[in-house]
Amino acid sequence: MEPINASELLIQVQEWIEYDPDPETRIELQNLLEQNDLDALHDRFSGRLTFGTAGIRGVQGGGPNRMNQLTLRRVAICIAKYLGKDTSVVIGYDARKNSQTYAADMANVLSHYGVHSQIFTEVVPTPLVSFAVRQQSANLGIMITASHNPATDNGCKVFLSDGAQLRSPVDTEIDERIEMSQLPPREISTGAGKVQEIETKVWDKYCSTIANTVRGVSGSLTIAYTPLHGVSWKTVERIFELVGVTDVVTVQSQLHPDPDFPSTPFPNPEETGSLDLLFEVARNSKADIAVANDPDGDRLAIGVPTTNGEWRILTGDEVGALLCNRILESTTGQNRKVVSSVVSSSLIGKIAKEAEVEHSQTLTGFKWIISEAYRDPTKKTVFSYEEALGYAVCDSVRDKDGISAALLFIEMAEDLARKNLTVLDQINNLSLKHGLHLSRSQALRISEQGSLSQIDFAARLLDRKPPESLGGLHILEFCDYDQAASTAGLLLPQSNMVRLILETGIRILIRPSGTEPVVKVYLEKIVKVEEGQDIDHERSLTNFTFDSIEEGLQKYLKEILTG
Repeated sequence: MEPINASELLIQVQEWIEYDPDPETRIELQNLLEQNDLDALHDRFSGRLTFGTAGIRGVQGGGPNRMNQLTLRRVAICIAKYLGKDTSVVIGYDARKNSQTYAADMANVLSHYGVHSQIFTEVVPTPLVSFAVRQQSANLGIMITASHNPATDNGCKVFLSDGAQLRSPVDTEIDERIEMSQLPPREISTGAGKVQEIETKVWDKYCSTIANTVRGVSGSLTIAYTPLHGVSWKTVERIFELVGVTDVVTVQSQLHPDPDFPSTPFPNPEETGSLDLLFEVARNSKADIAVANDPDGDRLAIGVPTTNGEWRILTGDEVGALLCNRILESTTGQNRKVVSSVVSSSLIGKIAKEAEVEHSQTLTGFKWIISEAYRDPTKKTVFSYEEALGYAVCDSVRDKDGISAALLFIEMAEDLARKNLTVLDQINNLSLKHGLHLSRSQALRISEQGSLSQIDFAARLLDRKPPESLGGLHILEFCDYDQAASTAGLLLPQSNMVRLILETGIRILIRPSGTEPVVKVYLEKIVKVEEGQDIDHERSLTNFTFDSIEEGLQKYLKEILTG
């Protein structure tokens, strides 16, 4: 969006206030006008929220660059115009502030334009909406959630009729409609579209379907669990009951939905400290596994005890490798396929190759992953994942599902225990067979406010001379990832990433966040290990090297991107 001058800004603010149906955000903007706070107003009107890798989300407040009722009305109208009359949409919502209000209002807007809505009557996890779209033969699904974002945020995820996330070219078409649309009136009447409540049998069907994805669960392990103040516990509890997992200890202070997330301001399982209460409960109860879902239930974090009595959170790549190996060991068929993102560990490809199973890679984001997973109907995709704690382990949910993934992980851990093996033993076994794959993803903050332009991000870095070394290691390769991918035979959309290869073979991928002033960095190192070797020592050495590399990268990127 082009910069706007003060007079144009004030006109836009007044117009927004006129059409905004929410008195709270109207008052917010009116107060900013009276205070003549042009900086705050410009921040709210200098752009608008758009669809990203996982829907549209942002801080709640007034204006097009905030999440609010009017922003979502524009989304609903353009979805309705895209779908046409007498189509149907499934709508779910989480427990965040305004989620239920947004869901009901979007259903009313869709009704006005002749689109039927099937809406859940209580909070649900995101995977249930993906499941319900196909179960109810709907044309589209909407989930009101900001996933693992802070309490200030909200948003919506959109699913197409196949249960997979909104993707190209449909996302572009809807977004272009939003860009060209006028603000809708404050009062929108109900129309020919019917608004119906979704019966509890859909939730029951999801629970029974997920429960039936495992066969060997005995309930022999003690599980520590937290939904991080989110909406998953009711569903998880029911599925555990169905399969016989009864020895479950929970983080009571985080068990029930709370839009304020009082004990974890950043309810992202990847955030340092977010699982401290879970590990405390796990230690006190002598649990075998610690399980966490993010607030909307589509991601899974796992913690396991170490030999010294401490607890260690597994990386997304470690969980991905374990689940992939489990599924390939327990399934058969020449047409099996696994899919992972290009920033995820290369270990998955080696596990798939050993099992003679096709492995495909995509850009990060499940809208790309699921699209590739079901691109060829002659293939049977049995597992998909990305390193950011997202796993798809069954065909019934065509999106990442932290609940079904948790159940499969528990089944695997029980099977290992019967063989007198721990989860960490199994990770080491995979390392002995395929090499120790050490990976880390990190968001490096470049400035304290604003966002980084994604335009020509890779070119801006490549135009400058790279540092001579990172972490004391010389840089052997510094290139556009798209070029490297093309050379390797990977046909992918533009990634806007840069790839570095350091001596000792450390691979680094760098991309901008776009919504925050951070750069996402993905590191991987592969170490050959042998029986009897101290693998934990190798991990410690590599993590120390990763720390040093990140420090050097942050300094370099700040100079390039803010200098």
